[in-house]
Order: sequence, then C-alpha cells, then structure tokens
Amino acid sequence: MTNTTQAAHLGPVLVTGATGQVGRRLVSALLETGHPVTILTRSPAAARRLWPSDRVAVHAGDLTEAATLAGLGEGLKTVFHLASYAPRPDEPDLYNAPDHWRVTAEGTANLVAALTGSTIERLVYVSTVKAMGDRAGALGRPAGADTPPEPDCLYGRAKLAAEHSVLEFGRAHRTKVSVMRLPMVYGLDGAGNIVRMVEAVATGRFPPWPHQHNRRSAIHVEDAIAAALLIARHPETGDRTYIATDGQPYSTRWIYEQIRLALGRSVPRWTLPLWILQGAALGGTLVERGLGRRMPLTRDSLAKLTQDAWYDSSAITALGFVPRQGLMDEIKRLTRRSSAASAP
Repeated sequence: MTNTTQAAHLGPVLVTGATGQVGRRLVSALLETGHPVTILTRSPAAARRLWPSDRVAVHAGDLTEAATLAGLGEGLKTVFHLASYAPRPDEPDLYNAPDHWRVTAEGTANLVAALTGSTIERLVYVSTVKAMGDRAGALGRPAGADTPPEPDCLYGRAKLAAEHSVLEFGRAHRTKVSVMRLPMVYGLDGAGNIVRMVEAVATGRFPPWPHQHNRRSAIHVEDAIAAALLIARHPETGDRTYIATDGQPYSTRWIYEQIRLALGRSVPRWTLPLWILQGAALGGTLVERGLGRRMPLTRDSLAKLTQDAWYDSSAITALGFVPRQGLMDEIKRLTRRSSAASAP
C-alpha cells in the first residue's frame, strides 16, 4: 500500500494527547505519510514548539471543559484518542490520583459528546492493560464479551470508563471504534520504568534481585504506534478491544541481569531476600501515606516488580501485526547512553 493510499484511507486526523511521549511520535508518523493532522491541546504554545510550521492544525481546548471542544470533529475522518491525566512526578499514589477520573473518564465523555454529529468515521482509543487490573491472561475480544474483573486502581477504572464511552459512541453512531490496550511502553527517550531501572542498576541503587521469574508484557513505542495505525486502517476492526505487546515475556530478574551484562558488569552470586524487600516496601508505603511524599519502594511498586502481568496479544497478531522491536535492544541502547554519560 502506498503512502498516498494510506493517507486517503484515514483522511484528516485528530490526535488528542499529542504532546505526550507516544502522541508526539504518532503525529510524526502521520505527517510522514501525508495525513493532515489536527491536535487538541490545552497549550498551543507547547504544540508550536514541537511543530513550529503550519503542518499541524491546533484546536485549543480542554477535555474537562466541554465548551472548548465545540466543532472539534468538523472536517475530520479519524481520531486517535490518547489524552489522559498525567500525575506530577512527585505526586504520591500515582494510580489513585483524584484527577484521573475528571480528566480521563469525564473528559472522554465530553470528547465523544463533542464528536456527535461530526464527520468522524473511525476512532482508536489508546488505553492501558490497567483497565482490567494487574492480572495475566486477558484476551482481545468483542467488546462486552466475558467482561474482565474491575481494575484495582482509580487510573484503571477511569480508563475502563473511557473505553465504555468510546465504544458506546461507536455503536450509537455507527462509527468504527476500537480500543487498544498497552502494557509497559519502552523506547521513550529519558522516560519510563526501564530507563529508571537502568539508571538505578548503573548507580548501584538497585539490589541484586531475587530469582523470581515473573512474566510481564511490554512494547516499544514505535510498535505501539504501528499497532494503532493498523487498527485504524484494517477493514475488520471496530467495536473490539485489542492488546498490543511485543510478544515476549520479561521477568524483573532477567531485566536486571541483562542490564548488568550490558554495563559490562558481572551478575552477583548473591541476591537480596524477598522478605527484606517486602519489609522495606511496607515502610515506604507507610511513609508515603503519612507524609504525602513519593517513596522509591512501596508495596505497589514492589508488586509491579514481582507479580505477573502477561497479556495475550493474539487478537492483534491475527490482523497482521508483527512487532519489530525487543527489550534486549533497548537495554543495550540505554546502557550505552548511561556509560557515555558517566564517562569522564
């Protein structure tokens, strides 16, 4: 398929959350294939710093203020909805910050209300596996079938409510709407859990990890964008929820070992007992709750490092999705950068 054909297929595109780590890369990918792009943003000045030319049209608006969304979908054919609440780096209990509901759930309801009566033909909502809780084994399936358990944090509940809003909009207005859930995303230069873990291992702040071989899913940001574009273009999508991963299971122990080796260091023969980590995590949780200050290790963060979060991406694979990136290459890239930064 040529770029011209792809551009004609999607038509003019609206992207929300365009200034975020994933959103800005999605906008670049759309521009490279000739799509006219409009972005919704609360900060036109920030958008113009990212895209100084007139290649990107800017709609100044706020998902939480419905009046600012008037006329948003006029003349557009495709929507990629990525916007959600982004907690401050120092905000405690990131997954239960109150504004998740106001921005993500209520804001998405405002968005689809603004799109009612517009020319929109397809919408892809980029969500998260947190919408089905921290457990393994969920499948991409027809929306509403075998509904998974309620998520266990406000972030997940807000994302799930937003998913319901967009899918109901699609059914009510015969618009092709799909949801794409993402696990941990890597490849976000300078941001993300893998970057922090590489930095912690490189500086000796990450202990020799126990031999716990949990399984977690992940995906490179470029593959996430490719998956979203595939869902938008594919003739058989619509009223479905997909999970996009790179297809590989990763354990915290495996990641720790690969970082050490990529840094040119041996893997210690000893490991820190899990019970010590659990005690430190409990202490960190109590301090975080008591002082309202983020702590590096809490029971929630330890759970992310020790529990399974492995998801089945066979539904999107059946559409022809083939991930091109793996975490091993990303670890090598990040450790090279870390070594270069620490060199005298």
